[in-house]
Amino acid sequence: MVEGPGCKLNGEKLRKRAKGQVVKAISGNVFEKRTKAEKQVVSPYDKFIGKKLLDVKTLGKELFAIFEDDLCLRVHFLMNGSLRFNNEAREFGDGKAAEPRLRLHMSKDEVGFYDSAVELRSAAECIEKYNLYIDLDICSPTFDAKRAALALMEHPERLVCDVILDQLVLPGVGNIIKNEALFDAGINPNSKVKELNPELVSHLVKMNRDFTSIFYKCRKEGRNLHKFMRVYKKTDCPECNSKLVRCKLGEYERLTFFCKQCQMNTIRTRKKLPKKNSLLGWVEAGKNQVLWNCSVCTLENKPANIKCTACLTPKYSKPTVHHPGSSVQLFTPSDNSKSVNSHHSQMQRESSSSVYLLEDSSTHTPDSSQVNIQLNHLVDSTPEERCRIGKYKFRKISHSPDEPISPLSTHQNTVNLNSPISHLRILPLTPKRLDSPKSLHMKVQTPLKSENLKSQEDQILCSGHGKPAKKSVVEKKNENRGRIFYVCNMPMVKQCKFFMWGDDFHPFCNHVKKSVIRKVLKQNANNGREFYCCPLPKPKQCDFFQWVDKKA
Repeated sequence: MVEGPGCKLNGEKLRKRAKGQVVKAISGNVFEKRTKAEKQVVSPYDKFIGKKLLDVKTLGKELFAIFEDDLCLRVHFLMNGSLRFNNEAREFGDGKAAEPRLRLHMSKDEVGFYDSAVELRSAAECIEKYNLYIDLDICSPTFDAKRAALALMEHPERLVCDVILDQLVLPGVGNIIKNEALFDAGINPNSKVKELNPELVSHLVKMNRDFTSIFYKCRKEGRNLHKFMRVYKKTDCPECNSKLVRCKLGEYERLTFFCKQCQMNTIRTRKKLPKKNSLLGWVEAGKNQVLWNCSVCTLENKPANIKCTACLTPKYSKPTVHHPGSSVQLFTPSDNSKSVNSHHSQMQRESSSSVYLLEDSSTHTPDSSQVNIQLNHLVDSTPEERCRIGKYKFRKISHSPDEPISPLSTHQNTVNLNSPISHLRILPLTPKRLDSPKSLHMKVQTPLKSENLKSQEDQILCSGHGKPAKKSVVEKKNENRGRIFYVCNMPMVKQCKFFMWGDDFHPFCNHVKKSVIRKVLKQNANNGREFYCCPLPKPKQCDFFQWVDKKA
């Protein structure tokens, strides 16, 4: 279904393009599909002819086109509705759609509402409803989070998954936003509102608002929303890798995805949720972003201050670590030296996963062949041998002085460049130093994802780009509903016309038709398990049934 962000974008386009234009004529299948009796009388939509479009407002999933003489066209875009001008090509997909539900022939443009529900209403009533609920609209710039939380708590006996879909409570929230917000808030959709404390309810409202912002930006910029979805139409939990529950809950019976282990309605679960890699760039305050108290005069200082504003005491202490037989000192960020402060600032800007390089800064330059022999010996040797042959052992220095320096583990690498320790510097690895004969850099390999382990031979490539195709399922209610097919996985604007059915290996049902794959939606031991069944509608289905997997 077209959710709040999509409706808001349609309203913005209509307001920018057609505001101030006058309706010259009206057409569409709203006229063609009338009965004979209705065709004998004047259509109520003929009232728009000669009227100027004054304004366009959106409230949740509703669009209100305000015309002169208290006329308003209320539009709901249903599951796959769209707004197009001058019979242009579809924004998503190929070609042009069939006759629109309603087309307005205006002064300069033709406005078509496709696959939508249109209705004639009073402009005064629509404006009154808009003013009453606009603060609850999840897409509105005047959204009132406190009022939304109170509106949620006014339904204590209803399931939380039903309340947030109620368009009189949170206008604009759809099924995608519902699933993602419940997961981000750590709330089980089976819970009733009365089981949640006010803090969790407020956090749920914030998660709805945040994912709505992501949704809106992706639709506006033409970016793929799927990479920001964590549970919707997924099989495994992104946090604990456990199997997600897939079911239909509540009075609306909308498809719901949740994790039993991560969504437990506790503050602890909510606080343990990681930072989300999204367009919003959510972050958590670190040690350098909070107020700190001076250890001498106890004055509360700003996070950016490195010294107390009253007594000039450094923010951090200055411990010095002495190593026997060497003159190496480890300095903390509180050093008064400008060079150390600048070096610390540079290190703070670098990621904790930066690759570091060990370089000899002495004037003596060793022979390149000698260095190559040493480096080859280090690479060919085992970690235990490298620890034994190394003259000096190094470990990572923590960025914060509050973090203790852990002892050197036996598996850490050691390097011997036959130079005094006072002439060794730890520097961030730059492209210019990669090929240096007297440098050695160490890389940390991350484990491969499970999807990367699949051989490319099993992947189906699109014919236009030669890249892996996207697997989809027919959702429209027709004879092919439930069938698997493959299409191009590129952005909508760059998609090729590749299409291929993916059910060639499916068994035939008793009607000698290709069976379709369904999933168990009941919350039992077989939840999420796939099976083959008859593709026909329920009244005409045969009793064919077969599990897809090999489980007993």
